[in-house]
Amino acid sequence: MAIADRTEFEAAYTATWQRVYRYAWVLTRHREDAEDVASETYRRAYSAWNDGRRPKGEVLPWLLLIARRVVIDRRRRSRLLGWLPLSAVSDVDRADDRSLDRAETWVWFAELCRLLPDRQREAFLLRYQFDLSDEAIGKILGVSPGGVRSLLSRALATLRRRPEMLT
Repeated sequence: MAIADRTEFEAAYTATWQRVYRYAWVLTRHREDAEDVASETYRRAYSAWNDGRRPKGEVLPWLLLIARRVVIDRRRRSRLLGWLPLSAVSDVDRADDRSLDRAETWVWFAELCRLLPDRQREAFLLRYQFDLSDEAIGKILGVSPGGVRSLLSRALATLRRRPEMLT
């Protein structure tokens, strides 16, 4: 790998590792498993980057897709996948002054997500926590952009039926 490519990969890692780790943590429920998934994600990404199979667009959706595939591979082997309440993820950001606000946001978001089925929860997380486009979410979840909009629409309809959760 050329030095410029390695520098670009290192910059991508620095810019995305926290989000990839958080996503892995949400999918796996355990810190150690999330660390393993994030590590394997970046190992696979580095290998692909080194082989000239870099993402054509944004790096984050590409990495999240790799992370999701790692989790699916692990789930197929172990048949164990659960969901972590998102409130436990908030300690990733403890280093800055806004961590309390972020923690409260994660607690509120976790309460909202408890009402949603798994696919809707994942689409909701990718849209409203990671601010990804329909196309990027579709690539990660393996559905069309219209399918993403449908998942999000159903999720929002579920949440609207429980207005007390939105305050």
